[in-house]
Amino acid sequence: MRLIEKLLKTSAEFKFDLEAYPRLSESLNHLKTKNFDIILLDLTLPDSERESTLERVLSFTVAIPIIILTGLDDKELALRSLQKGAQDYIVKSELNGQSLTRAILYAIERHRIESEKERDKAFKTQFDEKDKEILNFLQENYKISYKDLSKKVNLAASTIHNRVQNMIKEGIIRKFDTLVDPFKVGYESIAILGLSIDPMKLDEVAKRLTEYDDIQLVASSTGDHNLLIKIIAKDEKNLWRFINDEIKILDGIQLPMRVSSFIDIFKMTQKINFDIGKNNKS
Repeated sequence: MRLIEKLLKTSAEFKFDLEAYPRLSESLNHLKTKNFDIILLDLTLPDSERESTLERVLSFTVAIPIIILTGLDDKELALRSLQKGAQDYIVKSELNGQSLTRAILYAIERHRIESEKERDKAFKTQFDEKDKEILNFLQENYKISYKDLSKKVNLAASTIHNRVQNMIKEGIIRKFDTLVDPFKVGYESIAILGLSIDPMKLDEVAKRLTEYDDIQLVASSTGDHNLLIKIIAKDEKNLWRFINDEIKILDGIQLPMRVSSFIDIFKMTQKINFDIGKNNKS
């Protein structure tokens, strides 16, 4: 593991703390008491067969992303490891600091996304018709009391409270808010920007953009641009000043960007109307 440690030290942007264990049994013991962001797993260990090494780790924990370190002759085994649950594999002879750092960051991010999808999938099995009813009424009037809501959905107020809190926790309900027409309160310029961002800096740029009050929406997207943002401004002058002074200077922004300004708003809502008791057809 001295080579791994040496390569990780070449990263100027990220600092890694590495712990190396020569035996699988030793590493599993440390997993009981320590938290790790990622496991770099060599399948050839003195106390484990190559075919079963990954399975033994996965039977112990699935909460930590795993990258397989393999030799050229183990590529088929490495591919099977991906099917079993490893995030990636790296051929030892092809290792360099940049590829190792990138693989670690990508594996952690992929594992995070996959874990969130699994949690969402698990929650969807619990998300029922009563939850949809509750959401329909809350979207009509978010100030409605749980007592009044209980009469409409035929559930105890305490049960509704628990369901709402669970939906907030799961991110289904992000916030209770008032929807304002910006044109009617002095914001004459509204624009959607399509931005092309360096994929390595996408999360960083997106996070920075969410900090601006002038930006109402930040979303990753497919197509010609990988990030969309919605901006409101007092007028065209302020809109372009904001774009030039705040957006274009961000590290990771790639030009050109696509700007589409709103002329009029014919419909504006964030409501999702749930059809209660109807099965969705695919």
